[in-house]
Amino acid sequence: MALNVCTVWLLLFVVANPVFAQRNKGNIQQSLDWATDVVIDGQLDEWGDSLIYEHATQQFNYHIKNNGENVYVAMRVPDKDRQMQIFAQGLAFTVNTKGKKREGPTVYFPVADRLAFRSIMSADNDDRPEDMRKGALEAIRAIYVMRFDDVLDGQISLENTYGIHAQATLDTADALCVEMVVPLERLHVAVDDGTELAFNVKINGVMVPGSGSSPSMMRRGYGGYGGYGYGYGYPYGYGQQMPSKPREEPGVWVMAPLARE
Repeated sequence: MALNVCTVWLLLFVVANPVFAQRNKGNIQQSLDWATDVVIDGQLDEWGDSLIYEHATQQFNYHIKNNGENVYVAMRVPDKDRQMQIFAQGLAFTVNTKGKKREGPTVYFPVADRLAFRSIMSADNDDRPEDMRKGALEAIRAIYVMRFDDVLDGQISLENTYGIHAQATLDTADALCVEMVVPLERLHVAVDDGTELAFNVKINGVMVPGSGSSPSMMRRGYGGYGGYGYGYGYPYGYGQQMPSKPREEPGVWVMAPLARE
């Protein structure tokens, strides 16, 4: 049956306007690459020009790699509003080992100590940095984990024995750079399995109906700097309860098996 004129125009509009068809998340990674010589220090030199993948809605670039022992993710965030959102609420890296776009073992980072941050930024501190982001970097004390089979939900030390590590820095272009690593044994998967996994990366936040997902509309309202709640609400939840679970930013999903050397 021939398409009528209205249908043809609608199809053309959808093809030409990806935002109409689905929320634009940018150039999404389609497969994982083999990782070599990755050092978790927040410096992205060893990633070269590979951070070509982007989550356009949240304005960051990323790349996920693995080797025979670990899965790695690097993220680079140029926008300063997004950086402040990250210091307030963290980045999240999730792996669903069943290959489903659902929750799974998740690493949240950074987790800064609120008292340390206040001390660093105090007017009485002679070494107080003018840039709040640098103060927040100095106050990072932990990583937060959820839904790992053999690691209790909650904060773990930056120097933990689980092999889950993360670091953040500001690069010479003033972008926030973050690296994370999760051992495959913590996920109970192996390169030889060959099964498709689901990986999700995002800046934590909630979506207010009708607001889109701009930083100004994803604030938690717990007080703090830059309008962002510096107290880690959901998922960190330091004793503060929401009346109901909010709709979270979905992030970007990468569906792929682990890379083989």
